[in-house]
Amino acid sequence: MAAAPGREVRIAVVGATGAVGEQIVELIDARALPCSELVLFASERGATETVEALGEALSVAEFHEPAELSRFDIAFLAVAPSRAAEIVRAHPGPLLVDLSAARRAPDEIPSIPLIAPSFTPPERVAALTARGKTVGIPHPAAHALAMIVSAAGAQTPVVCATVMLGASDAGRESVGEVAREARELLSGTHNLEEGEVQRAFNAYPAEPGFAAALCAQTAALLGGGGPRLVVEAVHVGVLHGSAMTVLIPDLANPEKLAERLRAAPGLLLVEGKEGGTGIVDAIGQEAILVTPDLERTGVSVWSAFDSARLAALDAVWISEKFSAVAAPGAA
Repeated sequence: MAAAPGREVRIAVVGATGAVGEQIVELIDARALPCSELVLFASERGATETVEALGEALSVAEFHEPAELSRFDIAFLAVAPSRAAEIVRAHPGPLLVDLSAARRAPDEIPSIPLIAPSFTPPERVAALTARGKTVGIPHPAAHALAMIVSAAGAQTPVVCATVMLGASDAGRESVGEVAREARELLSGTHNLEEGEVQRAFNAYPAEPGFAAALCAQTAALLGGGGPRLVVEAVHVGVLHGSAMTVLIPDLANPEKLAERLRAAPGLLLVEGKEGGTGIVDAIGQEAILVTPDLERTGVSVWSAFDSARLAALDAVWISEKFSAVAAPGAA
């Protein structure tokens, strides 16, 4: 789907060789985002690479300091929270889209409002997407949970969810490390250090506070008026993609659940697939795959999604809105 026409903007992607950064660059190209200049930055390790975009091979430059971003209209910060915070504090000039906000509760960074398609009113987007401002995107799991709860028509005081995070949720290096560990385990050459958690072929709880951050982000997207959320987050031994089960005890008009899920933007209802829909099926998808299971006591919704792709999609959506606001009257 091509972006709506708008003013061409100068774009920087900091962290362009990471799991999410690569997806951002790909989507800028695929969605024909109006762009007069695209510059890619990475750490010293990634700065030797080139990336295909806009019909050419773009070199990835080493990022040194926030001042390098001053001439751009938009800068995507697909980097670690500490690095992103340094750039945000410097106020280099462009609209900063901080993807590291996805791992923190909104009240931890009240100066960085969360923006998400289907949940942020157009007038608020217009007010927030301007040069000199900083916005964040929610974690893809929080966005998915908010979409499912909203579309399902939950009428219960409590909704429970279990989020299963693949290695790519922690970045490109995590994918490589889990793959390496899997090879060593299969060959019998891997030795766990004392206190080290085995990540390949394993499932284990996410870091303390992460589930609470997901709850807070989801509640913020729902406007603070939704059900109380109980979320458990675990890492699972897959390389790419994530999954989630959502338990909703009481629904409005449960017989219309499939119809509501089918009509919800960003959700793709999968029915009748033998063996069910797995995380692998969601890789590369821009939609969240959902399969509901209605029972007498409510509904369980299974979902699978490509975390890196969805995070990048939300970020590029903000850029599209910025371009449209910058060009009044654009369709």
